[in-house]
Amino acid sequence: MSKATFISEMQKFHFGSIIICSDGEYGVLVHVVFDPTTRRMTHIGVKQGRLFGKTVQLSFDTVVSASSDGVMLRIKTADVATASKAAGGALLSSKCVVERAGTTNKGLLVLAAVHPTSSELAYLVAHHLVPGQDTLLRAEFVTALATEHVTVSIADATLNALPPYRPDRALQQEVEAVLFDLTPLHVDMKAITVRVLDGVLYLDGNISSALRGDIVADQVLGVPGLLEIKNNLVADDTLAGDLAMALGRDERTRDLPIGVYPRLGVVRLNGAVHSGQQKVAAEEIVRSFPGVRSVINELSVNPKADMLHVMSPAGGDEDIVPNKYTRHTK
Repeated sequence: MSKATFISEMQKFHFGSIIICSDGEYGVLVHVVFDPTTRRMTHIGVKQGRLFGKTVQLSFDTVVSASSDGVMLRIKTADVATASKAAGGALLSSKCVVERAGTTNKGLLVLAAVHPTSSELAYLVAHHLVPGQDTLLRAEFVTALATEHVTVSIADATLNALPPYRPDRALQQEVEAVLFDLTPLHVDMKAITVRVLDGVLYLDGNISSALRGDIVADQVLGVPGLLEIKNNLVADDTLAGDLAMALGRDERTRDLPIGVYPRLGVVRLNGAVHSGQQKVAAEEIVRSFPGVRSVINELSVNPKADMLHVMSPAGGDEDIVPNKYTRHTK
């Protein structure tokens, strides 16, 4: 497994999770199959429906993505039966015992995660290997794979130092509590989406400044059990500069006196253009830009305009106290 591959990029197979074909839901994941020599996942076991349906084995190549949200397949429901193939190897399910070599420590397998391209084992999660908790064990600790049995080798000190693998719901609640305690963020929170999936925190949406975005990431780093933080927040100050460059590069709006005023992803365009077509073009460029939630186009059409009053606020054209995030393309 490449060390550069993040936890968020792994394919995570939770037993009992739903199987979703390209045209709809099919059944549930009941087991996975590994080649014990290469430790690559070769097949997944899928039960049609949730109770008494037939179980089929599908090649790993049919998997598009896998997480606690479910396993997405690239085939249609009607093609599942014909795609089924008998698989040899180490079959692992929720009944699989995870045993610590040289001890009496045993647990049950909760999930197995593999590299998205090679399908090589990345890590697994075992329940009750450490009494009363789930524990994430990287592939380097796994010494043997056999049907319904995994052997791991890990020192006492290392095992005891590993943080518990915590449920997404508990992590979500703790992250939200930490962010709510950051008083300066209260205004920004309405534009931020917080989600924990398989121990990875995803921060999406808009925030008023890049500095506040960094503060958010720094504060939640201390939440025990978070495996990774994907900070996708778009800051108003960064967005303003990027939009100004985009408008300045486009031949339809290049060198026009256009002011850009983002507020949590809502962008006001102020200033002047030479034609109605340029006004429409400016809005199209901004509206299609990642991180823009909506556009308020207050551009005026003035064939003689050649200067933007950079000290004017959105909605005005006189030099007064500037807005916090003002960028112009002149």
